[in-house]
Amino acid sequence: MMTNTVTRWMLAAALCCVSALASAAGHEIVGYYPGWAAANPTPFVVNGTNIAASRLTVINYAFLDICWDGQHGNASPAADGALKPCRDRAGKPIKPPDGAIVLGDPTLDVVNLRQLVKLKATHPQLKLMASVGGWNWSNQFSNMAASEATRSNFVDSAVAFVRAYRFDGIDLDWEFPTAIGLPCVAGAVCQRPEDKQNYVLLIDALRWALDLAGQKDHKRYLVTIAAGAGTNHVMDASGSSAWLVALAKSVDWINIMAYDYHGPWDTNSGLLAPLFVDANDSSPTASTFNADASVKLFLDQGIAPNKLVLGLPFYGYGWAGCAPGPNADALYQPCSGAAVGSKGANFDHAFLVDAGYLTKDTNGAYSVGGKGFIRHWNAAAKVPYLYNADSKVFISYEDEASVHEKAIYIQGKGLRGAMFWELNADRHKILGRVLAKDLPH
Repeated sequence: MMTNTVTRWMLAAALCCVSALASAAGHEIVGYYPGWAAANPTPFVVNGTNIAASRLTVINYAFLDICWDGQHGNASPAADGALKPCRDRAGKPIKPPDGAIVLGDPTLDVVNLRQLVKLKATHPQLKLMASVGGWNWSNQFSNMAASEATRSNFVDSAVAFVRAYRFDGIDLDWEFPTAIGLPCVAGAVCQRPEDKQNYVLLIDALRWALDLAGQKDHKRYLVTIAAGAGTNHVMDASGSSAWLVALAKSVDWINIMAYDYHGPWDTNSGLLAPLFVDANDSSPTASTFNADASVKLFLDQGIAPNKLVLGLPFYGYGWAGCAPGPNADALYQPCSGAAVGSKGANFDHAFLVDAGYLTKDTNGAYSVGGKGFIRHWNAAAKVPYLYNADSKVFISYEDEASVHEKAIYIQGKGLRGAMFWELNADRHKILGRVLAKDLPH
């Protein structure tokens, strides 16, 4: 036991030093690549033309899933609609131990993963992370994290994955501990009151195992998480953030999902990802539903700035049937529902450009509305929005100016860097170019 304790202390010390050196070397710029993008009607495949790898330090591959009783996926109609057999890289059905990581779609994933490794070969600064879960596939996290045996199954499979696919680490995107985003189907268990404490145990075990593997493999594996930006995702039921503080000690950084503060699920239009509070926003959540408030929330718990990466959305949300309101811009006004964009109510930045909703100004920036849309700028929140008075469609989104403001903020706060969802949404590489220019990396 003494030897094990000493070894753990030495690994923790090494982790601290390496993490500090990494932070001093420059900012992280983390882009998610969604595996299903390769099967889009216009495929967005992994290659050096589609992905400007020199502008990134990390690519998070989204998503791997958790196998349970030989099945994976989410039976919720809002997700997969049915469970699917877990499959190996050849596509054959398998039944690994409950809690093990599996490929979500071997047909796409194996090719994507291979191409990412090829991309890294020409961009050695690039780190490849496998992201597990996501909005649709977080339904088995609670079951997996609930026991030491299933946590071990997850950890063992994570180590095997990074070795087999030559990846640099694991990113956990549990949405969300104690508060599952997609409700469970009848008879299933998707959340527990002790999820957050179990999350700490899971991350500790993963960190320990990857450090040991790294010693043998002569490399250092990374562990990161994507975290919700609200108070309910930071505090536990007793109002304590001790669990998150403990978890932060074992991760390289936390990607704060500082977006989706408002969307078409709200009856009134709002700002998707405001940087700061807008005094004109009369909603009860206005003071906390902004990136600055979220970052301060994490910092106030004692989490170091170099452990925090600010998440940005490279997409927008649209509302339909929005009243123009007193300023004729429809901001914070009642709407009838969701507008139809590139996918549902999502309006990828690239879609806004391709559809002509955004056009170039005299400096070449996409800061002018088109097709009947007028582009507005919220000087308080530091974000843009579009409104078409004829169609009554309102769109909150991110553009070059707002990305620039957030890059300045990241540097001013001493944060580790920026993360964005996702690369296909910026397939014209407009927003990523701003991040790379504004954040030394």
